[in-house]
Amino acid sequence: MGVSQFLTLPSIVMPEGMWWFLFVLFVIDFFATIAWSLKHLPFLKRGKELVTTGPYAWSRHPLYSAFIWSGTGIVVLLSQSWAVLFSVIPISIFWAWHITDEEEFMLEKFGNDYKKHMENTGQFFPKLKRDENRDK
Repeated sequence: MGVSQFLTLPSIVMPEGMWWFLFVLFVIDFFATIAWSLKHLPFLKRGKELVTTGPYAWSRHPLYSAFIWSGTGIVVLLSQSWAVLFSVIPISIFWAWHITDEEEFMLEKFGNDYKKHMENTGQFFPKLKRDENRDK
């Protein structure tokens, strides 16, 4: 019995061409984000220097973002289950909780520089900034 049947949710139904388009898009995004992230912050430099370039200029945790968003998209398409799609919320909450220690470490190590980085970037998604001069 599949997850969708257990929760009585209908399966995801879409044209085959759309399925392949989304699948390829998610796979490319997944691997491109991981490669781009590792180019700017190789494993040997993690926790040793504050990187605010490349994907880190947009998100503090682009590697986790790739797993949360593109990874979930791939699993949803493969399982064709709406239930898996709804799992992105608890998965995001888990990762936000999981990285609490990592962000505390970064604050201790890099102080105000990391605090400023936190103010300018989103945890998993780019932070949308409001143009303060727009209303003037």
